[in-house]
Amino acid sequence: MNEKSVVKYTLDSCEKCMKCIKACPTSALSMVDNRIIIDGDLCINCGRCIRACHSKGLLAEGSPLTAIDDYDYTVCLVPAALSSQCGSMEKAEEMFANIKDLGFDEVIDISDIEGAIMNETFRLADDISKESVITSFCPVVVQLIETKYPMLIDHFAPLRYASELAAMMVREQLSEREVGGGTVGIFYLCECEAKLVLAKHPYDNPNREVDHAIAIVDILPLIQKKNPNSERPKLEFSRAGLQSCNTALIPQKPEYLMADGSEKVENILDLAEFDLLKSFRLLYLFNCFNGCVGGHLMFGNGYLAKNNIHALSPKDVKEPPELPFELLYCEDVIVEKKSQVSVAEKMAFFKKVNEVLEQLPGLDCSACGMQTCRVMAESIIKGERKLDDCRILSAKEKSNDAE
Repeated sequence: MNEKSVVKYTLDSCEKCMKCIKACPTSALSMVDNRIIIDGDLCINCGRCIRACHSKGLLAEGSPLTAIDDYDYTVCLVPAALSSQCGSMEKAEEMFANIKDLGFDEVIDISDIEGAIMNETFRLADDISKESVITSFCPVVVQLIETKYPMLIDHFAPLRYASELAAMMVREQLSEREVGGGTVGIFYLCECEAKLVLAKHPYDNPNREVDHAIAIVDILPLIQKKNPNSERPKLEFSRAGLQSCNTALIPQKPEYLMADGSEKVENILDLAEFDLLKSFRLLYLFNCFNGCVGGHLMFGNGYLAKNNIHALSPKDVKEPPELPFELLYCEDVIVEKKSQVSVAEKMAFFKKVNEVLEQLPGLDCSACGMQTCRVMAESIIKGERKLDDCRILSAKEKSNDAE
């Protein structure tokens, strides 16, 4: 499923440091008339540009908490990554109570769903009748494969996102219960920028099961308070689910390759594309360092989460549920971006690009507003830029004219 870009540019004029352009792994950013332009077809919502901009000119926003007022009955889904920030069951129960006090009718832990999906991943990898499996529950990795590594799509296991699966199950349960009638709103607390798009609003994704995604950092002060009058719920976390959000705790085997961090993920996909990792049965990939506990919209210490998980689940008292195939899998999780261009046309295009590239200085300085000289050459062939837009070539011409 192609996702929309959640990244917005907020400055009136770019300071031309080019850091965001250089940081983008898919060359989705460019500068035109002193403003940053984001190509929605190429943006994978990784957030690297946001963290690279020292002027805070790029941001990603989810839904505001006030969106709960639009529904008669509201449910909040809490991911294992957030629960794992609590150092004790008492702290976790206190946090869940505070979340409910924000105005939700129900607050649901989805660690059991996350555990069930992880277990299905291992089942797939251990099935010797299949080729090696690539799996990730990070929208960044999914879109990265769609955009840069389409040859690997057939190796990708199209398991549903935990938030989607949990929302489907919640809606089915609510349809069988009396909840006062009216509209039901399902909210998901997000660990990173990429997951903000896993909801119907505000990015107009009508096929999503979740209605709104809220950045965890946006409600942080509200869920960390201590309210002695709040009624604390009784919680039971799935150990497998809590493990699934931290690469240090995911069960390992010699034939499993776990990777966290964007650079490592890209390196692994580069190697996998050339079939250099076929000895591994499973490639389990996370864009964020330490897994989802290291999400950029999280808080706390991702390293301490490992110890917290042990404290929250000394044993797996809540086994992940056995879920049917039709719920676990969804063909639309990852899609191949079909091209209407023939191979002959592609080769002709690349030939033209290389001819223009030979005329450019090859310094990849980004002074033209593009990430590299090759990206600039492609834009010139597409008619979006001119050779004169290269500042180095223009400076040389002016120098020659002056002589």
